[in-house]
Amino acid sequence: MGPRRVAATPANSAARMPGQDPESPRHAASPSERAANPEDENSRLTDLVMNLEEKVSSLETEITVLNSELEDCRQVVQEMASAFGGSGIADIRREMEQMSIQIGLLQRAVSNVPAVAPDAGARLRIPEPKAYSGARDAKEVENFLFDMEQYFLAANVEDEARKVSTATMYLTGDAKLWWRTKYAEIQANQVRLDTWALLREAIREQFFPENVEYNARRALRKLEHTGSVRDYVKTFSALMLDIRDMSEKDKLFTFMEGLKPWARLELQRQRVTDLGSAMAAAERLTDFNPENRKDRQTTPSPSQSKRAGRDRSGVTPIEVGETASPTLRAVHRAVLVGTSPRRTSRGRRRRAVDASYATAHIDIGTARRNSC
Repeated sequence: MGPRRVAATPANSAARMPGQDPESPRHAASPSERAANPEDENSRLTDLVMNLEEKVSSLETEITVLNSELEDCRQVVQEMASAFGGSGIADIRREMEQMSIQIGLLQRAVSNVPAVAPDAGARLRIPEPKAYSGARDAKEVENFLFDMEQYFLAANVEDEARKVSTATMYLTGDAKLWWRTKYAEIQANQVRLDTWALLREAIREQFFPENVEYNARRALRKLEHTGSVRDYVKTFSALMLDIRDMSEKDKLFTFMEGLKPWARLELQRQRVTDLGSAMAAAERLTDFNPENRKDRQTTPSPSQSKRAGRDRSGVTPIEVGETASPTLRAVHRAVLVGTSPRRTSRGRRRRAVDASYATAHIDIGTARRNSC
């Protein structure tokens, strides 16, 4: 007897391997099975065809999406190629080369830096500007503003708001009270002082005294070179700080006219052409005062006073009192006449010696007569 066929049951179909599933496209039904169940076979084939159509449709959709993405990629590549064409790529290469050179230089610099950190105290210390108390003096105001600008430059302060806050910290006294009022107005949006230029002009408008230039011009017109040259130059420079609109020719003319004649002639001889060179040349001059020299010549020195009693011949004349005899007085007068400047030096010496000799003999004779 042949082998007995067992009918398919759900348990048996579940126990089958996946590759032996009759609905699987890999499972080929026998002709006897297809002949026994033609309707089942048709339905199975219909299901297979529908599954295949669905898979093909999904594949076509995926292919369409891939094609669109590929087209987008191509467009992006073309745009990048057009943007970074031959010149763009060359520029990028040059930039990369420059960056590589800079990196090499930085590496060398880092390698040359000493391992020990520098001392913080060795760094430059910037002196702080002098505080301004609100004095209504032109030089005080200008010096404060100038010191603040130099401080900003040395401390590398570039932000305008920081400049304003730093400058206001150096206001004291009346200037601090003025700034408190201005600060309240700034908070109320009544005024704007958010830059150093605006704050500088506000300080000048508030504290700069009136008629400064007029008073400086009046003082400059009366200025004369009466003392030393350096004092004159110093006073002239201080007055010129308050005069802003005088031309260079007028400055030079006014400076030259105030000098003494000898100093003016010396500067004219040096052919000075501007105020700066004229001041420098004037400060190099040695003070010369003819009046002082005249006084020194007329006032005799102690040595000259001692020599005044001597004759030019070097012999001191003998003084004769009122008690001397008439003969002695006559000889003394003869000696004085003989020592006149109109005589020669040799004659003066001889007469002076003779007079001294005669005077001595007269004194001896007088003494003998008195003793007798």
